[in-house]
Amino acid sequence: MRVEDLDTPVLIVDLDSLEENLDRYQRYFTQHQIGLRPHIKTHKTLAIAHQQMKRGAIGITCQKLGEAEVMVAGGVDQDVLIPYNIVGALKLDRLVALSRRTRLSVAADSAYTVEGLSAAAHRAGATVGVVVELGVGSRAGVPTPQAALELAQQIAQSPGLELRGLMAFPTSVQTRPLLQETLALYDRAGLPHPIVSGGSTASALSAHQVPELTEHRAGEYCVGGVGHLRRGTHSVAQCALRVLMTVVSRPTPDRAILDGGSKSLSASVIQDGEGSSMGYIVEYPQARFHSASEEHGHVDVSACDTKPRIGERVQVLPVHPCPCVNEHDELVALRQGRVEAVWPIAARGKIR
Repeated sequence: MRVEDLDTPVLIVDLDSLEENLDRYQRYFTQHQIGLRPHIKTHKTLAIAHQQMKRGAIGITCQKLGEAEVMVAGGVDQDVLIPYNIVGALKLDRLVALSRRTRLSVAADSAYTVEGLSAAAHRAGATVGVVVELGVGSRAGVPTPQAALELAQQIAQSPGLELRGLMAFPTSVQTRPLLQETLALYDRAGLPHPIVSGGSTASALSAHQVPELTEHRAGEYCVGGVGHLRRGTHSVAQCALRVLMTVVSRPTPDRAILDGGSKSLSASVIQDGEGSSMGYIVEYPQARFHSASEEHGHVDVSACDTKPRIGERVQVLPVHPCPCVNEHDELVALRQGRVEAVWPIAARGKIR
């Protein structure tokens, strides 16, 4: 089967581009002796996770417990980090059960979380690794190095838990002083930190500027997207993930309607000086995919010298690959236009 035979809208990945991205990022981290711990929330696919491990990844990152359960059951079970506060009896029981099947670490940023982890692990006679999440952005995390030290001391003294270090998101050279201050407090207190985990694809290729990092978490590096195209870390060819769509209407000379909307791309948008965009159309780079309803993609083609015709197919780079993938049941893997595999998106919808 060839790409021309696929029905649309359909999520596709170019294997040559995917493999190039996997190789070039792994080479970078190997060169700088930093562990690459890919974030599987981007692709949610066992086939890609296995490729990442085969190339030298030290383990995987799973944002939610459900993702980790899928990956471990699928044989990606060497070393898993869940950089998320696990709260509630149901999740804690699942976490402890998973810790018996893989080397497992989780993040914590409060005494409440640590107490719950300790009680569940101790009750089950298990050991769970914990890293302190240091707040450097707008997400979770303890607010100061001193607060990180105090929480680390609590973890170190809690039955059923093993203190393994700290993590932050995002990390860049600007966050290095905060990491250094926290690590100095750990060292003065005699606390271990075998894991110093940084993160984000945007800063991945500058991770060597933070030599304290032992590992880096990156997700979108393997497939790219509109943001990475604009940032210059990925060319159009290196943006391996696309949604293949068909032009189904041309209501006016300057408008085109595609058969994929927010339920194909997700509702993510990116802003620039010209307004909002929901995707980049490979065949018509001057077009603006400016909005969408659930099943209709609304495209301004006024700037295009040649304009798309009804029935024509186009490839759309998503603004945000992670929620885009989560809209689909399967990923069609292509090489030079031929279907080589159809991969189930096994961790789709694993939000618990």
